[in-house]
Amino acid sequence: MSGGKGYQERKGSWKGSGKRGHDGQGGKEMSRNAQKRFRKDSHKQKRRPNTYPLIKGLLAWWEKLRSKKTSEKERLELVGMILKKSEGRLAELASLHSASRVVQSCLKFGNEEHKQQVISELKPKLLDLAQNQYGHFLVKKILAYSKEELSYMLNTFRGQIVALLRHPCGSSVVDDLYHMSNARQKEQMASEFYGPEVALLANLATDELKLSSLLERASSAQKAAILTHIFMKLSPILDKGLVDAHVVHFVIRELLQFAAPGAIQEAAQNLAGPHLLHLVHTKEGSEAAANVICASDAKSRKKIVKALKGHVLKCAVEDCGHIVLLSLLGVVDDTVLVDKIVVKELVPGLEELCLSKFGKRILLRLLAPERTKYIPKNVLEVLTPSEKVVKASNLKLPSLDDSDDEELELVEEDEDAKEQTVCKKPLETKCRELLFGSSKLALELIDVCTEKAKALMCSPHGSEVLTELVLVCENGISGKKIPEDKVTGFFDSLTAAVAYEEGDSVLQDFYATRMLAQIVHASHSDGKKVFAKKLWKDVAKDKKRAWKDTHAEKILRAFGKYPKSYK
Repeated sequence: MSGGKGYQERKGSWKGSGKRGHDGQGGKEMSRNAQKRFRKDSHKQKRRPNTYPLIKGLLAWWEKLRSKKTSEKERLELVGMILKKSEGRLAELASLHSASRVVQSCLKFGNEEHKQQVISELKPKLLDLAQNQYGHFLVKKILAYSKEELSYMLNTFRGQIVALLRHPCGSSVVDDLYHMSNARQKEQMASEFYGPEVALLANLATDELKLSSLLERASSAQKAAILTHIFMKLSPILDKGLVDAHVVHFVIRELLQFAAPGAIQEAAQNLAGPHLLHLVHTKEGSEAAANVICASDAKSRKKIVKALKGHVLKCAVEDCGHIVLLSLLGVVDDTVLVDKIVVKELVPGLEELCLSKFGKRILLRLLAPERTKYIPKNVLEVLTPSEKVVKASNLKLPSLDDSDDEELELVEEDEDAKEQTVCKKPLETKCRELLFGSSKLALELIDVCTEKAKALMCSPHGSEVLTELVLVCENGISGKKIPEDKVTGFFDSLTAAVAYEEGDSVLQDFYATRMLAQIVHASHSDGKKVFAKKLWKDVAKDKKRAWKDTHAEKILRAFGKYPKSYK
C-alpha cells in the first residue's frame, strides 16, 4: 500500500528534516540519534523559551566542571562564571531537572563566597524548594555543606513540619533536619503534632515539650484533644505510607504509648503490612513496630509476617530490627506461617546469627525461651505489651446491632478482660514448633555448630548459643528430642576442639573456657550431664595438672564442685 496523500506528506516532511541545510552540516543527512536530539531540543525550546538557552549554556560549563581532569583553579573559575550568568535566577533553575544539578555542583566545588551567594539567593524560596521534585535535593545539600543554616531552616519550616511530612520530597528534607537537630529542636518539631493546646500547657521557647510531661499537666479534656490531634495529623501520613522520617517514628511511638485502645488498634491496622518495614531501623520505630505487632489481630499479623519476606536475615542482625523479630516470634500464633517465611530465611544465615551480637538473641530465644538473662532489660520492656496494647489487641469494635451503651460498658468491665493476652499459645510451645518445624532449624543449627565448633566456642556470642544448644540436646524442649546421632556428632566435635592443643588452643580462650564451665554447672542443675561426663572422661581427667594457672582452671573448679559425679 502506498498510503493516502496525508501519509505521503507526513513521510515527506519526516525525510525533509534530515536534508541538506537543515542541520548545517553541508548537505549531510542527520543520523537517527541526531534527529532525536533535534526534536528534543526543539520541544524544550518551545516549553521554556526564556530559560532553555541559559540552561544549555550552563550545562556545557557543568560538564567541564564535574570532570575529574579539571583542576581546582579552573573549577573555581567555572563556578564564578555559572553564578554570574545565572544571578537572580538560581531559585528557578534549582527546581528544574538538569539545572538543579548545576546549582548543586556550585555548592560542592565552589569556595565559601560562592556557597554564601547560592544560599543567600535561595533562602526566600527554601519552603517551596523543599517540596519540589528536584529542588529538595538542593535544600539537603545546603544542610550538608553549611550546618550554620540549620537554625534558619527550622525557623522557616516552623508550623509547616506536618505539611512537609505529607509530601514525599518534604518528608526527606524534614528527616535530614531532624537528624541534625539537638534534643530541644527535635521536641519542638514533634510538638507540631500535638495541636494548639501545647501553647496553653507550656512555653514553646523554654519549657519541656515531651508528650509525657504535657499530659501530666493537662486536664482530661486537654489530654483527649492532644491525642486526637496527633491521630488526625498522623492519619494522612500513614495513609500515604510516608513513614520513613525519624520524627514520624517518634510520634507513632508516643501515640501508641498514650492513646486509647481504639486509637491504638486503628493505628496498628494502618501500619500492619509493608509500611512496618520502614519503622524497624530506628529505636523509636522498632518500639512502635513491636507495639503494632502486639496490638494487631491475627489477620494483620499475617500481613506483617508476609511483608518481612526477603528482609528477615537483615533485620535479625540489626540493633533495632531484631527487636521486631523477637516480638513477632513471641506473639504470632501461626507458627506454620512463621516457619515458612521467617525461620526459612534464618536457616542459611545461622553461622552469621551465632556470631552476631543481636542475631544470637533470636536463636537463644528459641533455644531457651524461659531464660531472660540473654535479653537486656530495655528490650524485655519493649517486648512486654502495656495494658492498653493488650486491650487494643482484644478489642472488638461495636456493630450496628450494639445499640445499648450500658451493655457495652458491662462487657468492658467483665472479669475475663483482666486475663486478656495478646496471643493464645505459650511461648515455649511456639519455640518448640519453630525449632522442629518444616525448616528443621534445630537440626541445621547442630550441623553448623558441629562444623564450626572451635570458632563458635571462642566467640563471645557463639559460645552462649553453644551452651544452650548442649542443654537442648541433653533435655530436648517440651518433650521434643534431637536425634541421637546428631547429638553424638555434636558432642564429639566439641571435645575434639578442646583436646586439640596445637596453635591457638581453645583452652587459651576466655570465652571458650567460660562456656565449658557454664555447661558443667548448668548440666547439674538443668541437664543430664551427658556432655559434662564426656568432657571429663575424654579430656579433663588427664589434663588436670596442665590446666592449672590457665583459663582452663575455671573448668576444673566447676568439676570440683560436684566430686561425686566424676569419680
